[in-house]
Amino acid sequence: MTMSKDIERKFSDYPVFTYRDLSLYFRKGRNMARIISYMKNTGKVHTVTKGVYTFNKDDGVSGFAYRPFYYGLLSALTIRELWTQNSRPDIMTMKRVRSSQTSVFGDKNDIVFLHHITAKYFFGFDLIKHGRFVVPVSDPEKTLIDLIYYKTTLAMKDYDGLLNAVDRRKLGVYLKRYDRRTADKVMGFVGKYRRIAVSGKLRSPY
Repeated sequence: MTMSKDIERKFSDYPVFTYRDLSLYFRKGRNMARIISYMKNTGKVHTVTKGVYTFNKDDGVSGFAYRPFYYGLLSALTIRELWTQNSRPDIMTMKRVRSSQTSVFGDKNDIVFLHHITAKYFFGFDLIKHGRFVVPVSDPEKTLIDLIYYKTTLAMKDYDGLLNAVDRRKLGVYLKRYDRRTADKVMGFVGKYRRIAVSGKLRSPY
């Protein structure tokens, strides 16, 4: 078995892998850079971001290049089917990121959005099957908080599914970790619009 076949056998079921992963699994002295370059040229392997590779050219694996992470904001709404629109991945990561967006797979048109999140606010997500993999996705309560905290505004009708899914008691527990201003803003929004959403008559206030 060639080295490239051995790498494929070991890592094809991983969302992503790195040079460090290769060095931990294979003997030292192998020219991994040359082998990976060959596999990229033949279309077997794809670069997610510098030093991070995958056999699965799917935006759903992009977050794993920024671990620890979860998918949130608009992508959480899409994955949880809380609205009908598709969206680019919104990656909530504890890593420091230089830009709010970046391209993946070497395609400048294939964009993902990056949002730094502190350890204090890194919670409120579940593991969900999405495509081939199980991925961390913010739950409805944390999604709503993040939308408001990161100032991501939707048309009012697009909050309908999310507001119907929010557990107000759970939301209150989450908001105890936030400052008073954020908590008041989120609870004020829910108090104003959730009843209308549940009734099926959510309208734009604008």
